Amino acid sequence: MLTLLRHFRTPFILFLLGTGCLLAFNLATPHVAANGSLQEPFAFIPLAWLFLGLSAITFVVNMVRTMLGIKRQHLDC
Repeated sequence: MLTLLRHFRTPFILFLLGTGCLLAFNLATPHVAANGSLQEPFAFIPLAWLFLGLSAITFVVNMVRTMLGIKRQHLDC
């Protein structure tokens, strides 16, 4: 069980970073500057998509590598 958790540590951390970016965007209060432009942290949205996408990719890669490792162990027996 701990071996599986060790394999999926990186996707979990990336997922937390993506969720944190979405949370930070939603918690930030937008305000209007003196010149009338809207000041809002829009950079958190693409960062969240980046982290969530990387999390999904690394999860799938780690899952495939884990499954191939399990199949190889069964074939060696």
